[in-house]
Amino acid sequence: VVKARDLAAKDVTGSSDPYVELKVGSKKAQTRVVPRSLNPEWNQVFAFGLDTFNAGFIEIDVWDKDVVKDDFLGHVSFEIAEIPSRKPPDSPLAPTWYKLEPKKNEKREKGEVMLAIWIGTQADEAFSESWQSDTGGLTHTRSKVYLSPKLWYLRVHVIEAQDLVPSKDNRFPEVFVKTELGFQIQ
Repeated sequence: VVKARDLAAKDVTGSSDPYVELKVGSKKAQTRVVPRSLNPEWNQVFAFGLDTFNAGFIEIDVWDKDVVKDDFLGHVSFEIAEIPSRKPPDSPLAPTWYKLEPKKNEKREKGEVMLAIWIGTQADEAFSESWQSDTGGLTHTRSKVYLSPKLWYLRVHVIEAQDLVPSKDNRFPEVFVKTELGFQIQ
């Protein structure tokens, strides 16, 4: 969630206190509130676990924070099947402006929101800076970065050895393979 522009003024002060709420299935995340702004900047990255992608859409709502009841500023949604995939070291996807849509049976909302949206992995450089991944719904909690991913493995299959030197007794040498991955040696 990068920023928004030309948002509707919902407060009596002629401004709004906008924030963005993201929903994927039953998971929610929220940006910080930017006080008294119609052109807020958030520059926040959110990551949702793959288990949340059983939902068909990602819903993005922009709200004006109020004491009693927050005011709706607009909505954008994306079909998860239509979201592009990105695998490092691909270049980041360029942020794009999206017009805010109204709730059903309401007049057109004012404003646009700038988003960069993609499906990636924790290898993505944006992942370590992201909010709301694997946090059990706690807002404003950083993602957990796994130094050794839980479900990944490395398989080494030795096919052949060459130029082995026999021992003094003309016996075959004792052969073994040593592998090193990060700080792990096997």
